[in-house]
Amino acid sequence: LLLSFLCANWTTIFIKVEEREDCGPGYEKELLGFSDVDKIGYAMIGLAAVAVFFAFVGGFVALRRFARIPTIRLASTRQAPELTLATGMTYHLFNSHIWSTGQDAVGNIKSELQLLVPGLKIFLDVDDLKDIGALEEYIQHSQMILFFLSCGYFRSKNC
Repeated sequence: LLLSFLCANWTTIFIKVEEREDCGPGYEKELLGFSDVDKIGYAMIGLAAVAVFFAFVGGFVALRRFARIPTIRLASTRQAPELTLATGMTYHLFNSHIWSTGQDAVGNIKSELQLLVPGLKIFLDVDDLKDIGALEEYIQHSQMILFFLSCGYFRSKNC
């Protein structure tokens, strides 16, 4: 889009300069660096091709990096484990922590676990909590609880 705008802009300027009678011959080349309107179009096509090339290279690098992210696999089959939730369960894991000292660490734990085990459903209050009064229900709908025991955990009434 930007390249289209630049091409149209340069072409318009080129034509306006070319139409001016008070400018001498070759003034458009001196001002814009192009002596012909077609050369502006070729330059824009070339710039667009370079931009597309870099987009493909960036996508390829991102795909390779994503493919190298390690995941947990079963030793017997070399496949990712099948994650099932028991009837009535919503989450595989509930992260219990105190907000003041454990929020960042538990957020990192959640993101790392979900990278290692794709499809893992983990409850984290900043992502999933809709009502603080329903905290016990969230725990009841989780198969396991991870207690992150940071400073002040046992003094918290919610923990």
